[in-house]
Amino acid sequence: MTSLLRKSAVATAGAAMVGFALAAMASPIGAQETPAARAKAKAPRKAAAAEPEAEPKAKSSRDVPHRVPTYFGGLGLSADQRESIYAIEAEYQSQIKDLEQRADALRERLMAECEDVLTAPQKKALTAARESAAARRKAAAEPEPEPDAPADADADDDPAPAPKSKAAPRAPVTLD
Repeated sequence: MTSLLRKSAVATAGAAMVGFALAAMASPIGAQETPAARAKAKAPRKAAAAEPEAEPKAKSSRDVPHRVPTYFGGLGLSADQRESIYAIEAEYQSQIKDLEQRADALRERLMAECEDVLTAPQKKALTAARESAAARRKAAAEPEPEPDAPADADADDDPAPAPKSKAAPRAPVTLD
């Protein structure tokens, strides 16, 4: 039975490798390309056609990168349609920003009122939990230092140390 499992695992791994190799050889679809890749591809054509300008242009609203809403990119929008969508989005952005600020203020009031219900030990435990979470996020954001190369040739004979976990385990919150 174990040989059958081993063979099927090898077959699955082989199929995955072939799939990844084929995907790596395929050219990316235009919607999947990053803006930087598109700019690189357009740069040689623009450099050949454009003359160098004496002074740089001031940034206009068109220089800001725009994105159409989700699923609109694959619909084959014309340039006019895209510009219309960008104009519509610009109309609503200030209203959305105001509403988001109001929602943030309401969330802060909500948390303040919820914290007012807690007892002193519960507030202390909440503060400790928040500090612990902040420390874990900070530790996860910092890159691990890479180990130095072994100085001796004999160092290769030593077994590799076990990988360390990035985040410290959570301590249970206890109330006194």
